[in-house]
Amino acid sequence: MIGLPATGWLLGVAALGAGAAVVAAAVAYRRRRRGLEYLLRRISWEQLRDVFIPDEVDGEIHLDLALLTPRGILVLEVRRAAGTLFWGAQLDRWTVLDGARRQLLDNPLPGMQARRHAVHAIAPRVPVDGRVLLLGPVEISGERPPGVVLQEDLVTEFPARGKQPPPTVLREAWDALAAAARPM
Repeated sequence: MIGLPATGWLLGVAALGAGAAVVAAAVAYRRRRRGLEYLLRRISWEQLRDVFIPDEVDGEIHLDLALLTPRGILVLEVRRAAGTLFWGAQLDRWTVLDGARRQLLDNPLPGMQARRHAVHAIAPRVPVDGRVLLLGPVEISGERPPGVVLQEDLVTEFPARGKQPPPTVLREAWDALAAAARPM
């Protein structure tokens, strides 16, 4: 029997462990991502991603996601974070603390209002809703900010789309939005 020196054996075990950790992290990321994609398909007939649309003052505004849902058009601004969110409606920046790590996020609420107005100007006959979607393991300190949701909240707040096509008024509004959208 040929044996490995003790250090070689330990290095082999360490390499296998590191490889397994990388694979496990990749699988977990793909599951979360697929979970979000599944959820978005479940609540919407169609999606626009990373597009610019005209705003109300002769410029353009960026949309992370726009979804055609049974409740109308939903504008989602996506923020990734891990830790505890400390926020304030009047604060320019929010803080996410994760142990010793500190992340600053620009307050997304004023921008969300501008995005909703821009979409509503293009599709005035249908309801336009807006949410900031926090992705990642986030806890919120105190009350939840208005219009901020976690991934699991979307399906509670926005029902599944069903198998029927969208009503004509929603389809026409969506077609107008899609025609006005310009990819990034």
